[in-house]
Amino acid sequence: MPLARISVPAHLAPAQIRALANAVHEGLVETCGVPPKDRFQLVSAYAPEMMLIDPTFPDVARTPDASIIEILFLEGRTIDQKKNLFRRIADRAVSAGFSGDDVMIVLTENAPVDWSLGRGLAFGDHHAPMVSR
Repeated sequence: MPLARISVPAHLAPAQIRALANAVHEGLVETCGVPPKDRFQLVSAYAPEMMLIDPTFPDVARTPDASIIEILFLEGRTIDQKKNLFRRIADRAVSAGFSGDDVMIVLTENAPVDWSLGRGLAFGDHHAPMVSR
């Protein structure tokens, strides 16, 4: 059960933001065994002065469209799955009109006990954890 936070500049068109959100979700489904209905995303749009993103670190060329994707999900994905996820999201974002340098992705993993999906219950206490592929 991933949770994706997608931070975008406020000037992006809603269709472009939706395309980026779709790229994230489809990448998770295709590379990390996330069920298609398991979509939890929070999108935040920021004024230019509120997105302090280095335009060139480390050896990239970011434009004003630079966006940051943070994905929090259960531990257990392989290095190859993570690398494939990065590539899939970037490829889909480029197809939607983004520059590959404008898509920064950060992954954080944790355990099932770190999640409550509702009713105040830890994930493992009420819901069976998803098995990663």
